[in-house]
Amino acid sequence: MLTKIDSFEGQYRFLSNFWPCPWIELDGVKYHSCEHAYQAAKTLILKDREPFRDGTIPAGQAKHMGRNLIMRPDWELVKVDIMTDLVERKFKDEKLLELLIQTKPATLIEGNTWHDQFWGDCHCVSHKDIPGRNQLGKILMKIRNRYKVEEEPSYEGYTTQA
Repeated sequence: MLTKIDSFEGQYRFLSNFWPCPWIELDGVKYHSCEHAYQAAKTLILKDREPFRDGTIPAGQAKHMGRNLIMRPDWELVKVDIMTDLVERKFKDEKLLELLIQTKPATLIEGNTWHDQFWGDCHCVSHKDIPGRNQLGKILMKIRNRYKVEEEPSYEGYTTQA
């Protein structure tokens, strides 16, 4: 039984905010992924959100572009709630939700090497002994834990004799 998933790559890439999800909505506008919508949410200037909308820029580029936006003044207060909302929207998709549920009971950790100690847990030399806050992993597990995994039926006390 898998106890920990600490990389959102390979078969677990769907856990990443970069995963294509063109149904993600923010303020009535659809975005190509959670990452695109999250970066757009950083600003209240609607015209500055436009480059994130059509999905022509890769999620990694959207992440870099988000660093240059004029940040909304309450960003540090609302960013976790916004991320939670976006990730919840992502897993409204039944196929993705089923994949998420199948990760149970593993601890989900957004392991990384790009020094993100807030959303994940960086494994670089500088951070290897400093646990990250893993906010994205916690959000994913919270969503997953809302759904009960079907247990194997118990045959205790069951007899085949008539």
